[in-house]
Amino acid sequence: MNKESRRKLTRREFLGVTKAAAVGGVIAAGVVGAAAGYFAGTGAAPAKTVTRTTTVTQAGAPTTITKTVEVPAAEKLKVGYVYVGPVGDFGWTYAHDQGRQWADQRFKNVESKYVESVPEAEVGGALESLIAEGAKLIFTTSFGYMDATAEFAEKNPDVYFVHISGYRSGAAGNAPENMSAAFAEFYQLYYLNGLAAGAVTETGVVGYVAAHPIPEVVRHINAFALGANYAYKKRTGKNIKCYVDWLFSWFDPGKTRTAAQALVEEKNADVLAFTEDSPTTLQVAQEYWEKGKRVWSLSHYSDMTQYGPDAHLTGQIVNWGPIYLDFYKMVATGTWQSVDIWTRIGDYLPWRWRLPVEKSTAGKPEGTVYLAPLNPAIPSEWQEEIKRRYEEMKELLFEPFSPEGNLGEPIRDQDGEVRIGPGERADHDMLWSMDWHVEYVETPLPR
Repeated sequence: MNKESRRKLTRREFLGVTKAAAVGGVIAAGVVGAAAGYFAGTGAAPAKTVTRTTTVTQAGAPTTITKTVEVPAAEKLKVGYVYVGPVGDFGWTYAHDQGRQWADQRFKNVESKYVESVPEAEVGGALESLIAEGAKLIFTTSFGYMDATAEFAEKNPDVYFVHISGYRSGAAGNAPENMSAAFAEFYQLYYLNGLAAGAVTETGVVGYVAAHPIPEVVRHINAFALGANYAYKKRTGKNIKCYVDWLFSWFDPGKTRTAAQALVEEKNADVLAFTEDSPTTLQVAQEYWEKGKRVWSLSHYSDMTQYGPDAHLTGQIVNWGPIYLDFYKMVATGTWQSVDIWTRIGDYLPWRWRLPVEKSTAGKPEGTVYLAPLNPAIPSEWQEEIKRRYEEMKELLFEPFSPEGNLGEPIRDQDGEVRIGPGERADHDMLWSMDWHVEYVETPLPR
């Protein structure tokens, strides 16, 4: 399969699932529903009462006339969000809803609503209801929503659409100008998490609980394995082993618990990363700590420290708010541009310059993507390395998918084929269509 064909696969096609086989589900409104069920509107903003004073000349003498008039309030921008999971998942959907609230607080004159737990096959119903209720800007927040988003954008030229985690052209390559794409990318943070994992592992084995074998998740696994190997090999001279347990679900705490336990009990992993929208993996790691066994894990999308106060190592966190606020402003001011935003470390900061290690902001909220707090259990020399790489990535001085991120060695896949050679870095297209595992991942990639 060539690169171009890979990039045009929908998530459903990538997984080999047809619409007929799609799992049904209940679409639930995120707020008190209106008649349509999806998009509950509140009343328009009340008109303002304004006192106006005018001075006129009558019969040669100035006279002051005061009038009280009603001035219509500026029309609120109506914005709709479609979520693939529940807002209480503490992962992907929770982070999107926190971003929605962040943007609303700063824009003020906005009325935003969301629809949660919408199966990808049923997104059309949610979009129809949002449009019927007057939404002028709609965000769809799952890769599998891409086709429907492009179709509805074509049919509704007076509504603006932003698809999260896909690409602006849409799967068919013909998305109209009222559609944009955006993503807050984590592969750099996963590499830094890998450095932390490789610095603390005692078994030389790390595990990954993974949702679906799509490029987004694959590149995150690879970045984590590269970082873990870098630190572990520096420490011991040996390669790391990374095992993956696939869930084929974005949110399934039960399967996640089973997978996390299997990685510890059967593979001897003592650090667990994950792409699943609950804190379950971290909770499992904490339970091992309470039984006297050190197992580490991470935050994912939000700071989950509370779910594993002993086991929490660091993690990847997102603030979608600055991205959303950008689109609010474009629509409200009539300055819309069809764009493809792909934010990484350093984006949406007042400046992109790296800081000295001793002043690094690694572990502090900033921009759209940043590290969770670093556990003091990470040895000081590796905390310094994590901070140094974090700062270098702000200026793109360092990229994980390069020989520099692999101890100077070419990056090879599981078959030993060189994928990234000397002097090379993975570009956007390679990252966006990644369908191979680096050599340190022991588990085959499902096909």
